[in-house]
Amino acid sequence: MAKVGSDKRPAVVRVRTMPKGEQIVALCERHHWKVIVGIEPDQPEDLSDIDLLLRGPAGERPAPRADPGIGRNDYCPCGSGKKFKNCCAAP
Repeated sequence: MAKVGSDKRPAVVRVRTMPKGEQIVALCERHHWKVIVGIEPDQPEDLSDIDLLLRGPAGERPAPRADPGIGRNDYCPCGSGKKFKNCCAAP
């Protein structure tokens, strides 16, 4: 299936006013997204495709953060109450 915002599957947006439609078109041009904007004053606005494009792909997850580990001046995890450098890290 084609990606939303591409030539084969443009984003479809419904807004109530012309200025809002122009803002959407400008945003899509900046990001090189294809969009079809309908201006319908008597219908509710539908910006779901634009929200989807701004959020990015749902399958992408943020990169996992590295575990900070134990610093030399942290208390030792063995439970002795001493600093790590004077307990288990000492040679």
